[in-house]
Amino acid sequence: MNETRFEKIVQYLDGELSPEERLNFESAMEKDEELAQMVKLYSTIEKEMTQQEIYSSNETALKNTLSALNAKYFLSDHAQHSAEKNAVVKKINFAKWLPYAVAASVIIVAALVFLIKPSPHQLAEDYIAQHLSTLSLTMAGTAADTMQAGISAYNNKEYNKAKLLFAGYSGNHPESSDAKKYAGIVYLTTKQYDSALYVFDELSNIKSLYSNPGNFLKAVTLLKRNAEGDKAAAKELLEKVVAQKSEGSEEAAEWLKLF
Repeated sequence: MNETRFEKIVQYLDGELSPEERLNFESAMEKDEELAQMVKLYSTIEKEMTQQEIYSSNETALKNTLSALNAKYFLSDHAQHSAEKNAVVKKINFAKWLPYAVAASVIIVAALVFLIKPSPHQLAEDYIAQHLSTLSLTMAGTAADTMQAGISAYNNKEYNKAKLLFAGYSGNHPESSDAKKYAGIVYLTTKQYDSALYVFDELSNIKSLYSNPGNFLKAVTLLKRNAEGDKAAAKELLEKVVAQKSEGSEEAAEWLKLF
């Protein structure tokens, strides 16, 4: 976080912003989760510091104070009480102890990042962004022209064209698992979840595939849609994927730990 942002946080917490600036800053916090968390963190630290009794004003006492604050988040109850008992602090202007607060916040934020696990919905969004944002396929024969044209259209974000190509080819070649898979991915990307689920269900019923991705992609779609009952239905599908060791089983096993 840059110095200007630090100053804004200080001014916001100290009530030094004009009404218009305060509204703009609060609007920025609504859009920036990291900024909101940092403001909340610094506010907590400031309150903790101002509530302590003053005995010394030197820098060593200030650092000890911040160590006690860190200990409060990580030590056991017994150790926490001891740390609070022995803390020697003074009320000090926020801007003066900000550099030390930054050091303390790094520890706290690192712990929060470690402890906060992503939701299944977020996992699905990340999977789509990382694995389904572009398509690739190596085919020979007549099918290659149509499929490659669909892939090129999808990768260029010409989703309507890609949908027509994949869905058209799938309709004429119902045995083509690739056409169904890619048609479903287009529907998923364009948030046509019902259509995506229908196509992925057809894909999952193709018995000739050695490792069928249909159930896993259905689970991804359900988690992305995130409607009532979708999470439970996705969990059942992921369990089936793991049991059958079909495509996506490694991801499914990891995701199930978050349910």
